[in-house]
Amino acid sequence: MGTNWKEEIISYPEGRLQLFKGGDGPPLLILHGAGGNPGWLNYHEMLSKSFTVYAPSHPGYDKSDRIPWVDSIPAVAHYYHGLILHLNLKEITLFGLSMGGWISAEMAAMNQTPFKQMILVAPVGIKPERGQIAELFTSPRETVQNLRFYDKTQVEDYENIFNRELTLEEQKIERGNREMAASWCWQPYFYNPNLQHYLRKVSLKSLIVWGKQDYIVPVECADLFHRVLVNSEVKIIDRCSHIPHAERPREFLDALTSFLKA
Repeated sequence: MGTNWKEEIISYPEGRLQLFKGGDGPPLLILHGAGGNPGWLNYHEMLSKSFTVYAPSHPGYDKSDRIPWVDSIPAVAHYYHGLILHLNLKEITLFGLSMGGWISAEMAAMNQTPFKQMILVAPVGIKPERGQIAELFTSPRETVQNLRFYDKTQVEDYENIFNRELTLEEQKIERGNREMAASWCWQPYFYNPNLQHYLRKVSLKSLIVWGKQDYIVPVECADLFHRVLVNSEVKIIDRCSHIPHAERPREFLDALTSFLKA
């Protein structure tokens, strides 16, 4: 992995924010899922060859300060719109994974002007019509880990990256992250009943990526997002559950590259 990135704590008027940043080019904002910010990964590095990648930790997550008024996913979206203004970012590629995809969708529905295009990876935010979103908050960590992957043998260095024993400090951070996600997503469970209506006015070129065997968010939701995002395309990755960048990295990067070069 390259070294063209840094981790910093920026002073934002609303509180301190943890941010991973690297690369050169137009801005690309990556919003992580409910589990927390994984740091700088291989796909961040790949994207940083063409973009300046911004990968913040949500308010109350990891090393970012909790913000009292940020008490829902729409509030997080408003928070990030403020951050965009603070950083003076324009023509942004908006990139959200799972819960971060929901935040991204809310942001686009609020005001799509700052954005050039959008990538949503297995986003929550729309209620499935047939299946259901897996229970994450009360399930044991091992159960949730099993749901994240279709075949763990496909994941490079799975034991050291995803299945190692956490330090006491890491356990504390993980509990804090889960508390934040629960406070934002518990009721209704990981969706906004109005989001589909809001998204119909979004005209951004959008890519929706999903694992065909997603055990956390049913793949049927890819079509639900596609129906309401009028300028979207869908890429379904076979033999993959909820984390395509880890489980099927080549197919994931190929999908991103094809979309971004189009």
